[in-house]
Amino acid sequence: MEFKKRLLMEIGIPVLVLVVMAGALIFVGNDISAKVKAVGEKRADLNSRLAIADSLSSLKKDSEQIQTYYAALQSILPRRDNLALFPRDLSDLGKQNNLDINITLGQGAADAADPMLWATSFKITGAGSLNNFLVFIKSLNSDHYLVSISELDFVKEGDIFRALLGGKVFSS
Repeated sequence: MEFKKRLLMEIGIPVLVLVVMAGALIFVGNDISAKVKAVGEKRADLNSRLAIADSLSSLKKDSEQIQTYYAALQSILPRRDNLALFPRDLSDLGKQNNLDINITLGQGAADAADPMLWATSFKITGAGSLNNFLVFIKSLNSDHYLVSISELDFVKEGDIFRALLGGKVFSS
């Protein structure tokens, strides 16, 4: 009996140590693989954040380059508030071309394609020579307003022409 007990002690203790060590290795191995997976996820997250940071720095650089052109682009279209001066400016332009004109502004509405673009209808009636009207119409497009003419009607009465112009003036 003494022999069995001693044999059990001699074999049992090393086997027990091996079983405990194997269990510890399996536990540590699982913990290491979980940590490796977490590190991989954090690395992927860090790479995506670095890509975003690169994109943001590129956009910042581009926006600084565009800033010089922004003021010029803003000045192309007048603000809606400034359209109150449109009839006066066209009246002055008509007087410069020896035309007797009347201007009325209609309702404005946002453009369906671009809500930042505002289109206000207008009607111009006037009297004068045909050449003066042609110079006036050419001047409409070279002035600081963006104008689209959709109606144009001339009627000759003696030596003068009566005209009806309709269209839209665009603003932001």
